[in-house]
Amino acid sequence: MLMSCAIAFEHVTHRYPHAVAVDDVSLRVEPGETVALIGPSGCGKSTLLKLAAGLVWPQQGTVFVTDRALAPDNLLEIRHRIGYVIQSGGLFPHMSAVDNVTLAARFLKRDRQWIADRVAELAELVQLPRDALERFPNNLSGGQRQRVSLMRALMLDPAVLLLDEPLGALDPMVRHGLQEDLRRLFQRLRKSVLLVTHDMAEAAFFSQHIVLMREGQVVQRGSYRDLIDAPAEQFVSDFVKAQRGLHAEALDA
Repeated sequence: MLMSCAIAFEHVTHRYPHAVAVDDVSLRVEPGETVALIGPSGCGKSTLLKLAAGLVWPQQGTVFVTDRALAPDNLLEIRHRIGYVIQSGGLFPHMSAVDNVTLAARFLKRDRQWIADRVAELAELVQLPRDALERFPNNLSGGQRQRVSLMRALMLDPAVLLLDEPLGALDPMVRHGLQEDLRRLFQRLRKSVLLVTHDMAEAAFFSQHIVLMREGQVVQRGSYRDLIDAPAEQFVSDFVKAQRGLHAEALDA
């Protein structure tokens, strides 16, 4: 039996019609821990997030969220303990920002005053101007849309946050500011966070542990320093070197 965990994948495999996306992965995220998934495109990192959210199901193995095995009969209940943010934000364009944020709470018939108080608390937390809440997504900046998406993910005070390239579509200046804000938010809330990124520097900035994947499998889990000083295999060294080279080229350009 698994000890207490926020998220756990136990020998999980998921196949799409023409490819194996996740291949016998076992991985844990402890309560209050931030773990970053990184690796080449198509390595399976976003599929792991979808498995944790119950958007796809494993053909083999078991996914646990807050110590409970995901199953069709408990999925909706467990999803209320999960906040999920995708790269584009995923906001409904025909709804105002505040209606996007409060959608799940209104569906669950939460008290109106509780909803209003929670919105005010979250707007302050993510540093979103209150007037932005009345706008529609198309009238918000990219950074504001991501702050609204984060508010929506946090509305029900979930135990777990799943973030799939949440800053990937933003321009560098906005992205840098949000990185700082997100890390402060993670430290303040102490949620369990599973984060997908293509950027090793971002993974190191946010997380206590980095999980490097390739072809649906975990190659190495450890700190950024571990990946540099004690690579599990040559692929780890090559991947880290390529990432550092990209940042150096960007600075020199």
